[in-house]
Amino acid sequence: MFRKSVLVIAILAISGCATFPERDPALDNARLSLDAAEGNPQVATYAPTELDQAAATLRQADDLAANGGRYSDVHSLALLASQRAAAAQDVARLRSDQAALAAQRTASDARIQADISQRQADAAQVRAAEAQHQADEAQRLAASTPPANYDYRRQQGETLYEAPVISVRAVVGPPQERCWVERRVIDTGTGGINVPGAVVGGVVGGILGHQIGSGRGQDVATGIGAATGAVVGANAGTTAPAYTQDVRRCESIAAAGPLDYWDVTYSFRGYEHHVQTTSPPGRKILVNADGEPRI
Repeated sequence: MFRKSVLVIAILAISGCATFPERDPALDNARLSLDAAEGNPQVATYAPTELDQAAATLRQADDLAANGGRYSDVHSLALLASQRAAAAQDVARLRSDQAALAAQRTASDARIQADISQRQADAAQVRAAEAQHQADEAQRLAASTPPANYDYRRQQGETLYEAPVISVRAVVGPPQERCWVERRVIDTGTGGINVPGAVVGGVVGGILGHQIGSGRGQDVATGIGAATGAVVGANAGTTAPAYTQDVRRCESIAAAGPLDYWDVTYSFRGYEHHVQTTSPPGRKILVNADGEPRI
């Protein structure tokens, strides 16, 4: 009888109908592996699909165990869930490293490109400064150099053409500075200037001063009378007096001497040419086949 009972139990175990143990350690390991994967922020960013697969496999194992499924099937699902959770962490780590390398390469390329752009900008700035310096120097030489004594006479057998004049610029000497001294009413800054009184006083003083002397002396007397009258008028009705003071003033005026030369621009066969002459040209000038002026 005892032998028959042992045989029945063995047959049931072989057929897979054995009862499921109360707790499978593989399920606990799978839950720990899944918790570790879910707690890793890299997994949520770089391996969300693998993490979902691991969680789904663990739910299948839990459901099968709760419904009385075979121990071997539950155990296999638990082991698969652990493997998928670990694989999710490995994939996330690999993809994170790849993303870091890509970002590093992008940043390095951006730095290289920025360095190249900066060098190009610096070189362009240097070239622009050199071009501006050359232009300034050419303009200075053009303004200061008198016309050269070129031979503009017509050569024997030379064919001449008419070229239209585009622009003519008269070149004179540098500007001059003219300075003079005049009397100005100065306010002390405490009581203020009586502006209407200063205007009326200046007019009256100028009239009285103009009646004194003649010629240049009359002009001086007029200025002194206007300044004195302005002071008196400005002090009228104020608590602090105003006074006059000699003030030097200057202004730039064009050179009054004769013209140095004429800078002429003309067009011939699609190109602009320049020539410096001692007299103003007409609307057209004669040139040879090379565009050189002829007289």
